Amino acid sequence: MSKDILIENINTPEILGVALKRLRKNSGMSQDQLANIINMRQATISDIENGRGTLESLFKVIQALKINLSLSNLNTTKERSRDSKARKMIDLLND
Repeated sequence: MSKDILIENINTPEILGVALKRLRKNSGMSQDQLANIINMRQATISDIENGRGTLESLFKVIQALKINLSLSNLNTTKERSRDSKARKMIDLLND
């Protein structure tokens, strides 16, 4: 089973690291176990979970944890504002 991460809520490397740590723990894996699966050092996993590390290492972790990354939800600030206003109008009409 794969997990989805909503990209628009992850706006710093540290927040992504916290999300990955949570997903790793929810999968019942220690940093050592994950490191062994993807042939990395435990310290590298720690770096990634603390907002550091290389893009290549990050993608190995994402693949090992079976996470889906989708950029299709990314909108500009203006588009998000317009969408938010439209949702509010729909909610008002449905009340």
